Amino acid sequence: MSKKIKIDEIGNRVPFKVPENYFEDFATQFESQVVLKPVSVYKIIRPWMYMAAMFLGVFFMSRIVYTVYSEKKQLASAENYELYVLTQVNDVESLDTYELSTAQE
Repeated sequence: MSKKIKIDEIGNRVPFKVPENYFEDFATQFESQVVLKPVSVYKIIRPWMYMAAMFLGVFFMSRIVYTVYSEKKQLASAENYELYVLTQVNDVESLDTYELSTAQE
């Protein structure tokens, strides 16, 4: 069972204590507890490999988007040119051209 402590019972005393010579012995105890483990080269290179793969993915995706966009732009340009040429020719001239081409065949 846990005992409930009231603040009035504590008074002005500090309820926490630091063991004797704790700070003097801390550095030596810490060094004895910490063991250096050898790190493999793969663990060092792995984050860089992930970053390189990410940048390659972004590069290839941007190339695909650019290629699709430029093809659509060329197609739209060709269609606009055909529409421009057709608007510059009136119906009489196009009929004459059609009659000449059918007569030559």
